[in-house]
Amino acid sequence: MSCRICIIGLGLMGASLAGALNGFRGARIVGVDILEDVCRRAEQSGLVESASTVARCAIEGSDLVIFCVYAHNIPGIIAENAGFFRLGAVVSDICGVKSGLYAKIDGLLPDGVDYVGIHPMAGRERDGFDNADPAIYRNSGLIITPLPGSKQESVSLMREMADYIGATRIAVTPPDEHDAIIAYTSDLMHIASAGLCMDFHTGMTGAFTAGAFRDCTRIADINAGAWTELLMDNKAHTLKRLDCYINDLSRVRGALESGDETELFSILDRAGRNKREMLTR
Repeated sequence: MSCRICIIGLGLMGASLAGALNGFRGARIVGVDILEDVCRRAEQSGLVESASTVARCAIEGSDLVIFCVYAHNIPGIIAENAGFFRLGAVVSDICGVKSGLYAKIDGLLPDGVDYVGIHPMAGRERDGFDNADPAIYRNSGLIITPLPGSKQESVSLMREMADYIGATRIAVTPPDEHDAIIAYTSDLMHIASAGLCMDFHTGMTGAFTAGAFRDCTRIADINAGAWTELLMDNKAHTLKRLDCYINDLSRVRGALESGDETELFSILDRAGRNKREMLTR
């Protein structure tokens, strides 16, 4: 049975998702973006059947509405268009922090509309429609974050969609637990990578770099606006993980400064064992 899917926000993630969902349940895919040029090119490329700068035009009559925009924009869009969501529709978002967003949208959606968020663990360093690629979701992780009142069939729809776009590691978790875990696996990793690039040796060239440099600094070429919002939205959980990280770095520094080889070995050995355990999860 065919359906209509509305993607709000046709940047990197939204445009990529539109392409990845091509053929899903025979869906007609429509889009929304604030830029008319992006709407036009999304139509011309075939990523969406139609696109508009007016959210109502795409929301009305859609069975599934997925927000692929900054979290702070979502409550306003929902409030302005609450009367246009179809009875029985499922609404979702791909934002990286959930609890604060869900507190803001609580009560905004009309009765008969279900909400189940998702968080695809995918992306690229560079944002925007021009960098869209449906393949970014293949072999990725995806977290489903239902609300207490979310219907099981809506959660099942999100899992089916995750399978369709190629996600291979799928978890279902409450919003606050999601935020606590993401503070480590994503937020802290971006902070660490950014920190490594805050200062660098002026004599370095490409000849001095190898895999360690590439892997540790890859995500430092960051969307500063998006990550400022994400880190601020998940501030409480991120501060806890950052405190642990700073403490661990202080232990390394202390061992080096005092020449304590036993302590330094213990720290590095524990890190290696923890990494091997992570690989089993």
